[in-house]
Amino acid sequence: MTTQLLQGEPGRIVKARLQCNDDLVLGIEDICAHYEMDHVLVKGGLGSLFRAQLLVNEPGHENAAPIDITGYAVELLTLRGEVTRNGSQPEAKLFGMVADNQGVVYSGRFVRAEAPVCITVELVLQEWLSHEREALYR
Repeated sequence: MTTQLLQGEPGRIVKARLQCNDDLVLGIEDICAHYEMDHVLVKGGLGSLFRAQLLVNEPGHENAAPIDITGYAVELLTLRGEVTRNGSQPEAKLFGMVADNQGVVYSGRFVRAEAPVCITVELVLQEWLSHEREALYR
């Protein structure tokens, strides 16, 4: 096994609100670009979506198609993730749980441009300021 120890410290905290029809993933990427943050930890989010598409990686189904959760006001129950730079653009990897109108709960990774906000989504983002380190630890 090869691991890398990253050192750093917490940076700025952003409290944000996504509005109706903003996409969850694209909206978070836009916030990070606006504040010129290169590495961000998504600490949490709560709100409602018109729909959501999630990638679910279960053993033996790694390449399965995304699942679609539809219905008015799909509730965003939990949200965690990380935003890093892919070249000059932020790239978010967001994971969470949502509930449909019948109360069925789903979890997985949110698909980019497939989770439009219904009313609002409240977010807390924390910048991570890395201190580059050369050493690899085994």
